[in-house]
Amino acid sequence: MARALEGREAASMERRRRRIVGAATELLAERGVEGLSADDVAARAEVSRRTVFNYFHSTEELLIAVGTEMLGDVIDSLTVGDGPAPTGGSAHEALLDDVVTMLRSIDLLGAMIRLTLVLGPMGHQDTRVLAIVRDTVFSVSENLMATARHRHPDVPPLDVELLVSSLLGGLMVLQKHWTERAGLEDSPQTRRLWSELFDRLVLQVRAGFLALG
Repeated sequence: MARALEGREAASMERRRRRIVGAATELLAERGVEGLSADDVAARAEVSRRTVFNYFHSTEELLIAVGTEMLGDVIDSLTVGDGPAPTGGSAHEALLDDVVTMLRSIDLLGAMIRLTLVLGPMGHQDTRVLAIVRDTVFSVSENLMATARHRHPDVPPLDVELLVSSLLGGLMVLQKHWTERAGLEDSPQTRRLWSELFDRLVLQVRAGFLALG
């Protein structure tokens, strides 16, 4: 019975947390970052202000949770990780090809568009928001790193982290340039632009990363 009670309490806490994050997401879409307050989130989620801060110690931490959920759902949808790892060439080359294939398999651009609409176009944000975007991307990178390490045990863990960090950091740069040129328009033309920018990133990362192997 005690375990059942603990399970129900954990489930209740998770539902409450999701309600808070959902309320914050709605308010961000309506008012932007500067219009977000713990009081309004609490009212929208139908919890107390104290409850909000029981789950999130600051509004910045809550914003990271919103971003992590947006990008995390996409990263969690990785399907290539269930198939066999590529073979042939060096271990580093196989890892690079695998991670690139995984990133191509998900709608990362769509998630970044939604995140940008919530937080504001990159390059036009204050330093606080840029830090939130950075921490959000870092938080979801753990999933990709874990998958890559599991599938490529012959590659040193440091090299795995260097590759994933380089690609995800580069994607933030690409998002800034893509936004400036595409204006957040989601169309076949702008997605082709994103693909071209991504190819350029991979080309640059490949040259340096394969030298490690």
